[in-house]
Amino acid sequence: MEDQRKHKSKRIPHLFLTMVLIAFGCTSQAPPDQQIIFAQKAFYDSAQTTGEGFVYISGTLSGDGVAYKNNTVAVSCYKDRMECLTNSIEQIGPNQVSRLAQPTSYPITKWDAYEIVATGLVTSMSCRKDTISIVRKSQSAVWVEEPINQSSAACKNADTRLLKLTIEDSPGWKALNANNK
Repeated sequence: MEDQRKHKSKRIPHLFLTMVLIAFGCTSQAPPDQQIIFAQKAFYDSAQTTGEGFVYISGTLSGDGVAYKNNTVAVSCYKDRMECLTNSIEQIGPNQVSRLAQPTSYPITKWDAYEIVATGLVTSMSCRKDTISIVRKSQSAVWVEEPINQSSAACKNADTRLLKLTIEDSPGWKALNANNK
């Protein structure tokens, strides 16, 4: 019996040390994700330099509902073609980006000195409609995704949220500049 007590008493310090190490490990901070730093938001309007006809905005698509928060998107709008083309890429893991997405075409429904509006093609099988609005004076963009055709059987399980997204500086760029202030 005495041997059993001695054996148990020897385990108590080991058990205590194990608990302390576990508790310390649970409270320590995980190293930050290795975040790719995409470029800052950029805007170009040919009306300010060479004449009317081309507007470009790029940056991070931000807001509730964005699957990969660290991303970059480019929107290039051509007045002569009445079309905006978009490209995007996302960080999908530590030091890993997705494949560059193929360009997506959005027909322009409005082009004036103040605003450009482009809307994605909609069919009877579409469950969402994308609208991109670029405000030229403020050099900003709003990207709205709204549910449509919700009574269609094809859209039975579709996302029903209205998403209002903006194009901003990337999270990595913001963090880099916050540290330099």
